[in-house]
Amino acid sequence: MPQFDIDRPRPRLKALGVMLASFVALVSMALLLITHEPKKAESSPTPVKAAIVPQIADAKSEAEIIFRGKSFSVFQRKLVLPYGGEIQSIETKEGQVVNDDDTLVKYKLDRQSIIQVMGILYPSQVLDLKKALHDQKIKLDILNNVTLKIQNIDLEKASNDLNDIRQLHSRKLAETEAVRMSERKLETVEKQILETKKSIKQVQEGIIRTQEDLEFFEGKRKRDLDLLEYQTRRSYEDSDLPIETAFLKAPIAGQVLWMSPDLRVNAEQSTGFLAMTIAPTNPMVVRCKVHELDLVKLKTGDRGMVIFDAIPDKKFACKVSRIPWISRNPALEVPADYEIECLLENGDSKIKDGLTCNVRVSVTQ
Repeated sequence: MPQFDIDRPRPRLKALGVMLASFVALVSMALLLITHEPKKAESSPTPVKAAIVPQIADAKSEAEIIFRGKSFSVFQRKLVLPYGGEIQSIETKEGQVVNDDDTLVKYKLDRQSIIQVMGILYPSQVLDLKKALHDQKIKLDILNNVTLKIQNIDLEKASNDLNDIRQLHSRKLAETEAVRMSERKLETVEKQILETKKSIKQVQEGIIRTQEDLEFFEGKRKRDLDLLEYQTRRSYEDSDLPIETAFLKAPIAGQVLWMSPDLRVNAEQSTGFLAMTIAPTNPMVVRCKVHELDLVKLKTGDRGMVIFDAIPDKKFACKVSRIPWISRNPALEVPADYEIECLLENGDSKIKDGLTCNVRVSVTQ
């Protein structure tokens, strides 16, 4: 039976153990290199100063802030019918460029509006005062040239009669009672003259008051007429133009942004009907919602660039024209955002009202 020495392992088994130990050692070293954090080198004072310099340069560099916005006209003018009436003709269309004082709509006043216009053209106060003034002047003329003259003739006759009676009485050719009657007659005529002169003074004072009232109401009529001609956009001195005809005209040069769908020929509209909106289209403004953290970086006059979603192939230069002090949402629970405005040129009228866009503004950090 063969004998085995268990205290002395075979050479092959021994070699396998050496290889396994070497593999474990290599794996351990690899793991140590992967997980070990290299030791940081201590910086000398000179490199620390050098690191501060690029930080200062970055603080003065320019950065770009991007906002979403929408285009709007700088302001708008809404045209309404000051008086109700029937639309007779429409001389413009939506999107058309118009000049100041261009005729846009012609309409015919309704019955109620014509009554109002006639009340302005021929106010009853003015007519009544003119009649009263005419009557007072006639009365004054009668008092001065008829009544007073007749009374002066009567006074002269009564005075002569009294003198004659007194002479006859001095010769004892007339009774004392006749003298007294002549004296009473003279007194009566003198009283009539005094009353007539008093009436003349009262009529003269009445004429002055009537003239003052007439001047006031004529001034009011002129102001009302000026307003009427401004509202109806016509002159009422033109006798060839019927009183019931009125117009809507462009108050400014601009573009017809909107027309009411109810604005139709032969349609009858009431007073205050909103017919259309006109606005200038150059320049335009872009309004953007800006977060409070970005708002503090902006200032009026900052330059930027606008790219509209509908016109991606063209860039428009702009500048910040308005930065508000009040936020859009003052609630305490949410961060504040503000609505700024950027002004840009629209010489070729490509930018329409309401186009969305991106606004890039360069700011100094």
